[in-house]
Amino acid sequence: MEVDVIFSADRIEEDNVRNKTAVVIDTLRATSTIVTSLANGAKDIIPVVSIEEAKRLKRGLAKKALVAGERGGIKIEEFDLGNSPRAYSQEVVLNKNIILTTTNGTKCFARLESAQEVVVLSLLNLEAINNYLQDKEKVVFCCAGTHGEFALDDFITAGKAITKLSASKEVKLSDRALVAYQIYLQNKDNLLNLIKGSKSGQNLISLGKEEDIDYIVEGREFGVVPSYCEGKIRI
Repeated sequence: MEVDVIFSADRIEEDNVRNKTAVVIDTLRATSTIVTSLANGAKDIIPVVSIEEAKRLKRGLAKKALVAGERGGIKIEEFDLGNSPRAYSQEVVLNKNIILTTTNGTKCFARLESAQEVVVLSLLNLEAINNYLQDKEKVVFCCAGTHGEFALDDFITAGKAITKLSASKEVKLSDRALVAYQIYLQNKDNLLNLIKGSKSGQNLISLGKEEDIDYIVEGREFGVVPSYCEGKIRI
């Protein structure tokens, strides 16, 4: 298995994902929210880049859909939900379509048309994704990053996933994947503090969202493999 890592959504190009299994990561918090909502019974997630597109889709789906999203970690005022995975309980999301726009994570999906397939990874479904990837030949972990830049929380999640794959498969790591693997191994016993100390972690803490980080890093695992196809994420 060949394994690579892309640092941010802005660095995703057709050639570096073509015919590969692309694994989207936005640990704090979009992919954690996607995993939680689908595990709790949401019908599907429709990721969009802009607030305007989210509003337009909401008008088309009417009462069937919830519109959700954030900018800079703050819930968009007129939306039903923000981007806190703890808000996506079964009571809220069961059988709902969810239109989601976030600062970083939802940008990834629009850039992955040349990928063979696209799945969604968080620390909350790492074991399920690891099992799913076992028979894949080329895997690329697509970190959302923050405003086009490297984000430690996404990179360390990729590193943890690569470590699990390496334990059960013969893998050929790119230099980026090797660094992610090594950084995770060096910090695996201090993961919560490392992620809280990251730029994204510090931003959430400043917004009073530290419990989201606790939930994402130390919460239960869900046995779901969200897959993105034709504009929607489903399990």
